[in-house]
Amino acid sequence: MTNQNPPTVQHPPVQSFATLTQLDLHAAQLELEWVVTIDTPTAGVDQVTSALGAALTLVQGNYDNCLFVRENGYQQFRALEGSHAGAEGTIQRTPASQIEFSIAPDTSLLHRVFEVVFAAHVNEEPTVRITEAVGSRSKLLDDTDNPNRYWNRSDAEELHGTPID
Repeated sequence: MTNQNPPTVQHPPVQSFATLTQLDLHAAQLELEWVVTIDTPTAGVDQVTSALGAALTLVQGNYDNCLFVRENGYQQFRALEGSHAGAEGTIQRTPASQIEFSIAPDTSLLHRVFEVVFAAHVNEEPTVRITEAVGSRSKLLDDTDNPNRYWNRSDAEELHGTPID
């Protein structure tokens, strides 16, 4: 049996975020952003999202107060000495969700995010992750007659959502 080397595969060069944000896309433009993900017990989601909405604009195009909540997970922890839960010695689980939104890559804005989260979060040790990403923003083409837009559909009310305040 002869030892054969696998064929060499040519991959396209990896593009930097700067290159991506300069792409000319017909329907959208790309922008560098920081994606903030916050883990929280599900019972604390409304408190954190309300505080974020009151303190930050969370803008995406012609909309504000834009965020996404991912549900049906759980948090797991064991309280250690010095925590407010005490050294219980047992592993705890609680239903949990993730709140996710994007902000402009601006350190003063990120400071504000952390001030709001640490003031409003129900946990003593909130889990917050920041990742760099490229997000799309619509160029708002004149497509008001597009049958796929929610306002042109019979299920528009369901797709658009219901007021929460």
